[in-house]
Amino acid sequence: MQKFQKLKEGFKDLVKNRNPGMLTFWIHRVTGVAVTIFLFLHIFTLSSVFRGKDAYDYAISKFDTKSGYIFQYVLLLAVAIHLLNGIRITVVDFWGLTRIQKKLLWLSLLVFLLIAAVGIKTVLL
Repeated sequence: MQKFQKLKEGFKDLVKNRNPGMLTFWIHRVTGVAVTIFLFLHIFTLSSVFRGKDAYDYAISKFDTKSGYIFQYVLLLAVAIHLLNGIRITVVDFWGLTRIQKKLLWLSLLVFLLIAAVGIKTVLL
């Protein structure tokens, strides 16, 4: 129950402090949890190879649909935003660039939009 109380307080803080730093903090947390959940799903899907070729083909065929491609695109977006924000945080922390962290945030957002645009072309189309 204690963890849910902390989570609830965190969301209240997000609503109260509407700034890019707080928003990216929560996006980084949510995408990190989402990518971790995906990794378990990925391992579960690939483990079907131990049940035979037919089981593996059936498991993989679930993702060879339009909804599977949309899922892959959302995964690409989650990994990209998590990666870019992690790189931004690392650069700011290691090189002491706190004065330009907002500029780095906008730069990472621009790179994210480029990845999203290329991803639409390669994953969805």
